[in-house]
Amino acid sequence: MIKYRRIVLSLIFSIIIFSCTPPASIEIEQSWAEQTLQKLSLRQKISQMLIYPMHLKFRNAENKQWKELIELAENEGIGGIHFWSGNVGLSVTMLNKLQRKSKVPILIDMDIEKGVQQRFPEGTQIPVAMAIASTGNPQNAYEAGRIVAKEGRSIGVHLSLAPVVDVNNNPDNPIINTRTFSDDPDMVAEFALKYIEGLHSGGMLATVKHFPGHGDTRTDSHIALATIPSDSTRLWSVELAPYKKVIEGGVDAVMVAHLTAPDFQPNNNTPATFSKFWIQDILRGKLDFKGAVIADALDMGAITTNYSDDYALINAINAGCDIIIQNHDYHQSLDTIENAVKTGLIKLSRINEAAMQMLRLKEKASLHLSKETNFKTIQRNLDVYASRLITERIATQSLTLVRNEHDLIPISVVEDEKLFVIDVHGKKHNHDQSIATKTLEKIGLPMESIVIDESDSTEYLQLLANQIPKDSQIIINTFAIPRDYKGTVYLTDAQTQFIKLLMKCSDRIVLINYGNPYLIRDFPDIPSYLCAWNNQSNMQEATVKALLGQIGIEGKLPVSIPGIAERGSGIQLKVQPVIYNIKKSVSGKRLKRVMPYEINVDIKTVEQLLKEAVADSAFPGGVLLAVKNGKTFIHEPFGFHTYAKKENTKQGDIFDIASISKVVSTTSAIIKLLDDGKIALDKPVGEYIPEFVNEKIADSETRKLITIKHLLTHTSGLPPFKLYYKIDGDYKSRIDSIYKTKLDLIPGEKYVYSDIGFILLGKIVERVSEKSLDQFVKDEIFIPLRMTDTYYNPSEMKLKRIIPTEYSEEEGEFIRGFVHDENAHSLGGVAGHAGLFSTAYDLAIFSQMMLNGGIYSETRVLDSNTVKLFTEVVDSSFSSRCLGWDSPSGVVSGGVYLSDSSFGHTGFTGTSLWIDTENDIIVILLTNAVHPHRDWKNPKYYNWGQRIHSAVYESLGFTEQNPNLKWRKDWNE
Repeated sequence: MIKYRRIVLSLIFSIIIFSCTPPASIEIEQSWAEQTLQKLSLRQKISQMLIYPMHLKFRNAENKQWKELIELAENEGIGGIHFWSGNVGLSVTMLNKLQRKSKVPILIDMDIEKGVQQRFPEGTQIPVAMAIASTGNPQNAYEAGRIVAKEGRSIGVHLSLAPVVDVNNNPDNPIINTRTFSDDPDMVAEFALKYIEGLHSGGMLATVKHFPGHGDTRTDSHIALATIPSDSTRLWSVELAPYKKVIEGGVDAVMVAHLTAPDFQPNNNTPATFSKFWIQDILRGKLDFKGAVIADALDMGAITTNYSDDYALINAINAGCDIIIQNHDYHQSLDTIENAVKTGLIKLSRINEAAMQMLRLKEKASLHLSKETNFKTIQRNLDVYASRLITERIATQSLTLVRNEHDLIPISVVEDEKLFVIDVHGKKHNHDQSIATKTLEKIGLPMESIVIDESDSTEYLQLLANQIPKDSQIIINTFAIPRDYKGTVYLTDAQTQFIKLLMKCSDRIVLINYGNPYLIRDFPDIPSYLCAWNNQSNMQEATVKALLGQIGIEGKLPVSIPGIAERGSGIQLKVQPVIYNIKKSVSGKRLKRVMPYEINVDIKTVEQLLKEAVADSAFPGGVLLAVKNGKTFIHEPFGFHTYAKKENTKQGDIFDIASISKVVSTTSAIIKLLDDGKIALDKPVGEYIPEFVNEKIADSETRKLITIKHLLTHTSGLPPFKLYYKIDGDYKSRIDSIYKTKLDLIPGEKYVYSDIGFILLGKIVERVSEKSLDQFVKDEIFIPLRMTDTYYNPSEMKLKRIIPTEYSEEEGEFIRGFVHDENAHSLGGVAGHAGLFSTAYDLAIFSQMMLNGGIYSETRVLDSNTVKLFTEVVDSSFSSRCLGWDSPSGVVSGGVYLSDSSFGHTGFTGTSLWIDTENDIIVILLTNAVHPHRDWKNPKYYNWGQRIHSAVYESLGFTEQNPNLKWRKDWNE
C-alpha cells in the first residue's frame, strides 16, 4: 500500500512539474520539418538546399524549362524559386501549379528591396533604404517592411532578400550606396530592425545581407571579388555591428557575400561564401546565428571568373552555406552535390543540417499549412490606396536639401524667361524625358527640355551647353543609380564636364540626384543640391512639388558626404508655393470618331466611288479619312494591297507618303527652328551650309542670293531633280553633288517645284539642330503629338502593315518597307523631300494640329503665328505656293469645293492631304497608285483622286464649286 501511494505521488508530482513547464521547451513530438527530413531521399534533401532562379513569364506545356520545373517538383523537389520578374496573374497561376505538384512546399524568395513593384508592373513603390532613413523616423522602415510583406505574401512570396544592413561608409561604393540605410552602424541596425519587424508582422521572412559587410568596397561583386578593411576592431565596430543586432533581433536568414578581408581571415583570398572562418567561427560562433545561411548567387563574376561551378558548390556547402542560388543548371548542381556526398567530399550530416534549415524556414512561413495563394488575397493587398499614401508620405519626407545658395528652391518663375530642365541618364541610348520633367512641362511652365545619356559624345554635349543662354535658370535631374555589373555610380566624364560647363555660364543651377547622394563631390561649387534618392515616380513627383514650394523639405542626410556635408545635416524649408501666372494656350480640338449620321452625313456615295475607283484600276486600294469640326466621320480602308487581291487594305496600314514628307517633316522642322529663333527665312542658305556657296562652284555668287524662303517657295532657281542615286560613291559624294547642283534660273525669277531645294532644307535642319532630320522631327513633332506610326525607315516588324509601291527592276521585287523615291533611298532613307511613312490617322492628328494653329489638345508644338505665316499664299500673282505648302488652284487634287484658305500637299506614290481652315475640314487620301508601275497613275489616279475628295465635300452638303477650281474631267459622261 505504501509502495502504491509512493507511485501515485510520484506521478502527481511529475504532472505538476510538467504542467508548469512552457510547452515550447518540451517536444512531445517531432516538428513538421523534422518529420519531413526523415522522409526525403539524398537527392531530395540536396534539392531542398537549391534555389531555382527564373523569370515567371508565359511558358507553354512544351517549354523546356517548364517541363524541367514540373519534373523536379514531382520527383527530386525544388527547395526554392528565386523570382526575378513577371506579372501577377500569370506568376501566381504558375506558382500554384508548381506548389500543387510538389510533395514538399516550395519556398519563394524575391529580391524586393524596393517592394514588389521592383519586379512586377503591379505593386506599391517602396522608397530605397537610404531615403527611408533620411526621414529620421524608424517607424517608416516598419511601414515599408509591412507593405512589402503584405503584398509579397499575397502573390506567393515567403522570403524577402532584404534588408541590406551593410554600412555604406565608402562614397565610391558602386553597388550598395542608397540600398542601405546609413554609414552609421547604429542607424543601420535601428532602421533594419524596424524593417524586419514590419516584414514579420505581414508574415514575411527576412534576409539580411551582404555578410560580412559590403559597405566599404570599391568593387561590385557581380563583377569581381570585393575586398573589405581587415582591421579587427574596425570590423567588429562597423561592418559586423548591425549583423550582431539584427541576429539578436531574430532575423531569419543571412546572405553571405563574395567578399574577403585578406589580413583578417586565415585564407586571404577566399571569399566569405567559401570560408568556414566567416560562417562557422564568426557568424555561427561569435554572433550565435541559428538561422539559415544563404550563399549570394554563384553566377556572379566574383565566383565565375575564379572558380568552376563544382568547386563553388562544394566549397560553399562545406563552409556552412545552407541555401544555394546556383549557377543556372539545377540538375547539374544536384548531380555534383550528390557525387560529392558519395565520394566523401561533403558529409551527409552537412546536407541534413542545410536541408533542415530550409525546411524550418518553410515551417516558419506556415507553408506546411497553406502553400497556395488566391486572387481575392491579391486584390485585397496589392497596390492598395492606403499603401500608396504611406509610401508617398515617406517619399515626401525623405527629400533632403544639402545646399540652397541664392534660395533657388523653390524655383522662381520670371515672365518671358525660359527654364532649362536637363535630364542626365546613367544609361546608354535613353533620351526619354523623366517623370519630373514631364510633370513640370504639363503644368505649363515656360521651359525647354534637354535629355542626354551615356551615349552622347563630349563634342555634342559641349555644343548643347553653348546653346544655353548665360545666367539661365537650370534644373539638372541626374539618374546615377546603383546597378549590377556597371562598376560605378557616377556620371560619365563627358556628362560631368557638361555640367561643369553649365556652371561656368550660370550660378542659378539646381542639381537633383535621383540616386547617388555623393554625386555633389564632383560639383563642390554647385549652388543648389537636392537628394531625391531614387527614380521612382513617387519620388520624382514629390521633388516637383518641392521645387514649386507646394510641400516643405524635411529630410536629413543619413550619410556624410566628405568635404560637403555631415550626417544629420539638411536644410529645412516650409511650404511656400510659387506664384506663377502661366499664359496657357487655348486647348486645340482633338480628333473624335463619330458615326456619319451624328453630323447629318451620308457617305454611301463616297463608299461607292471608292469601289468604282478600285474597279477602274486607279489604284489597288487605300485609306480615306475625313474630319469635320474635329469629328472623324470617314476612316475607310478600301481595296487591296496589290492587284493580286490577296490582302485587304486596313485602317492602320502604313503608306510611303512621298512628297507629303516635305510638309509633315521638313517644313514643320523649319517652323520649329524659326519659332526657337535659330533660323531666319531671309537668311542665305550659304550661312547654314557653307559648302553650297563654295567659290569653286561656277555660279557661287548667284547661289549666295538663295534664302531659306526661296527653297520653301520653290523659287531658288534649282532644277526639279537630278538622278543623284546613279552617282557612284557613298552618301557623302551624293550630298556633295547636291550642294554643287547647277542653277537653272536666277533665284526668285520663276516657280519650279524642286526636290533638291527640300533636300537642302533637310540638311539645314540637321546643321542647326545638330540632330538628324528623322530624330529632330521625332523629338519635336511626332512624339509630342503621339504620332506613333510616323517615321523614316520603318522597322521590319512593321512590314505587314506597309503597302507595297512600285516593282523595282533593280531590287527584283516590289518596294515595301523602304522609300520609293530613288534619291531618298540612296541617301539612307532620310531626306528633306521624301522618305516618311505614315498612316491616315497619324496624318489626321498632324492636320488637326495645323488646323488648330499648332496645338493639339493640350500640346502645343508650333507657334500659331508661324503656322499662319506658312499656310498663306506668298504671292498669288506668282504661284499658288505657300511656305512649303501648296494652296488650291486650277485642277487641284483636293477637289473643286476647297476654300481659298485651304492648304495641302500631294505625294508621288498616290497620296494627298488637304486642310480647309475656312470650313474646318480635313481630307486625307492614301493610295499606292504607282503600283505596279508609275505609268499606271495617269490619268485614272488623278481623276479619281479629285473626284473622291470632292465627294467628301458633297456628303457634307457642298454644291457650289469654287470658281477658281476646275474638274479634271467631265464626270457627267
